[in-house]
Amino acid sequence: MICPQIGNGDGMGLSYTSIRVKDLKKSVEFYTKYLGMKIIGRKSWVPGEKIVMLLSKDTGQRINLMHFSKGCMWYTPYKENGSELDHLMFEVDDAKKLYNKLVAKGAPAATELWEHGDMTMGYVKDPNGIGIGVRSESRKKK
Repeated sequence: MICPQIGNGDGMGLSYTSIRVKDLKKSVEFYTKYLGMKIIGRKSWVPGEKIVMLLSKDTGQRINLMHFSKGCMWYTPYKENGSELDHLMFEVDDAKKLYNKLVAKGAPAATELWEHGDMTMGYVKDPNGIGIGVRSESRKKK
């Protein structure tokens, strides 16, 4: 049986992805300085909660960085190595260049950079252990 798609003409679509972070300052720096995202807002709906909302300038995709202090109603001990979220993939102009830059800036390499045909891709880890993929495809003229 094929699972029916949700959001097929019913006015529903993905709004954002939330990432639970252990160090908000380091996470904001990583996503803004190294991945070029822009801060579009900050919120705190309940005591002990801090949310930083980010926007990809190129694609319009949104990520919310969520931090909960021990006094927050949503707090649970942080699970190491980003096990709550597998990875985020960023389409970039030059994956090799950005991958090497991220590793040079201290991001731990999660995979080696690899090339397959016209596609280049590699993964690093963000400050929370979440996989960050960078991917590009060369556009060969025919």
